[in-house]
Amino acid sequence: MRIFTKVFLLLMATLLVTAGLSSWLGEKWRSESIIIESRVSQLTSLGKVAVEIYELEGREGYRQWFRQNMRSKNAYGRLLESDGALLGGFGQGRHVRPLPEHLSELLDQAKAEGSQITLIRPPMLAVALPLSGQQGSYFWVASTLLSDDEMRESGGTMRLLQLLVALLTIAAVSTILTRMLTRPIKSLQHTTERLGEGELDRRVESAVTGRTDELGELGRSINSTTDQLVQLLASHKQLLRDISHELRSPLARLQVALQLARNSASESTNEELDRIEKEAELLNELIGEVLTLARIEQGGVEIQRQPLNLNEIVNAVVADAVFEAEAEDKSILFTEQAPGRITGDRLWITRALDNVIRNAIRHTPAGNGVEVSLVTSGDNAVIEIRDHGDGVDESILLKLFEPFVRGSEARERHQRASGYGLGLAIARNAIELHGGTITAANHVDGGLCVTITLPKL
Repeated sequence: MRIFTKVFLLLMATLLVTAGLSSWLGEKWRSESIIIESRVSQLTSLGKVAVEIYELEGREGYRQWFRQNMRSKNAYGRLLESDGALLGGFGQGRHVRPLPEHLSELLDQAKAEGSQITLIRPPMLAVALPLSGQQGSYFWVASTLLSDDEMRESGGTMRLLQLLVALLTIAAVSTILTRMLTRPIKSLQHTTERLGEGELDRRVESAVTGRTDELGELGRSINSTTDQLVQLLASHKQLLRDISHELRSPLARLQVALQLARNSASESTNEELDRIEKEAELLNELIGEVLTLARIEQGGVEIQRQPLNLNEIVNAVVADAVFEAEAEDKSILFTEQAPGRITGDRLWITRALDNVIRNAIRHTPAGNGVEVSLVTSGDNAVIEIRDHGDGVDESILLKLFEPFVRGSEARERHQRASGYGLGLAIARNAIELHGGTITAANHVDGGLCVTITLPKL
């Protein structure tokens, strides 16, 4: 069923239920009003009859009527003169029985306003009103108790319950509609965010793809597109690896031919041959890095885990890099050393650190240096490598560890060779194989700072 149809039907059902409940509540309230009005009218009519009886038959006739009618009607009433004095012979002087407090207050309001006052306080119902007879003016106060049946019909609790049922019905339909839309949308959002972060094994859950509406179609489309993307990337990596393998053979023949040409060449051609040899070596290095990256990404690398002294490894890598840095009038300093033991493969940890440190040296201008530090933070060992170059464009930072991605032009101007954009990609994969992370950020004082975090032993 399409989303439009679901929403339309649910909204129609909500409107119909709301209309039905409103009609039912209106009818209930109308019935309640009729019951209350009928009892109030009854009490008022008793007052008019009381005035007529009192004026025609006197006190004794009024008392007899009162005893015969008021008690049979489950009501209590008193007739008073216009000044509030009780009539009817129900005691004299200090023996006159006073009005109950609630009726006395009601009488005071009726006297003050000169009109009928009604008090509805379930189960009690009371009235006080001025009346006129042929012989004078009077006040009539009366009260009665509502029966259990009348209470069920006219109670405020029933009205509250009816309103609560209506609200719960609307809330239930709204909740169903909201969950029907928001849950699959959140699932789609979560999946697309994970895919955007490079987790290409993520797929939209079957609870969404199994739907027959537009959201289900979108989920299946996302999964299908992701499958095609994974296949495309796999084909791309396979093609790159195949090309690199195929280039190895002509490159090897080129190097052999170059050596033969050097043996028979004159001194005037040595400079050209040196240039060809240098380019061949760079090409061979590039092919090697491409193949290494392809092996890692396709799971062809199995690390040999063993206890390692990370401080010792960093010292060794820094010591090797010092010669390259000094040859270019640069320096490298191991500023902070902390004991850190990890479990991992010495070869790949060393290669990752070497790639990052040499990348930092390459991007540092002459006369400046690279700073390396090793600290511990909780259960992790943290290595920071900071250069003093021009930093990296913010738009590139998140992509810096992807293959063939380079920094900004400002960083490129300080290096002799532009590099291939594979060293940091290899470093990232090597660190992630060890359960670690590698990130890059521009330092507040300039340059790029690469942070490597590895779990300690």
